[in-house]
Amino acid sequence: MALILFASASYERHWSAALPAMILIRDWRTTEAALLAARAAGASPVLVTPEDAASFYGAGYLAALQERARKEFPDVAFTLVVDCGDAPGHALACLRAGVKTISMRVDNDRIADIARQMGAELVRRPT
Repeated sequence: MALILFASASYERHWSAALPAMILIRDWRTTEAALLAARAAGASPVLVTPEDAASFYGAGYLAALQERARKEFPDVAFTLVVDCGDAPGHALACLRAGVKTISMRVDNDRIADIARQMGAELVRRPT
């Protein structure tokens, strides 16, 4: 079982070289804190949105969050997993917006195939 940690603005200074493999992020502030800590630790974190994030943040916001993180932290190899719950429509919207890694509650072969065709992937939500 992976450890889920919440990132906060002051959190990154408390992290050591033992950065957790999975970090729950909620907004730019928590994403930035997680990536600053990853940079300092030389780690490649998996950033995970809250469950059903695509339904309440929206695909555009999540894609913009991913893009800003890639632009501001080009030296940090990270994966952002956007949780789409059980909504194929939200999953497709995220893929169209440019999100590269999505998760859904249940396996969906059609969404997985579409994701692959778009250079993205459907994964199980990290736990």
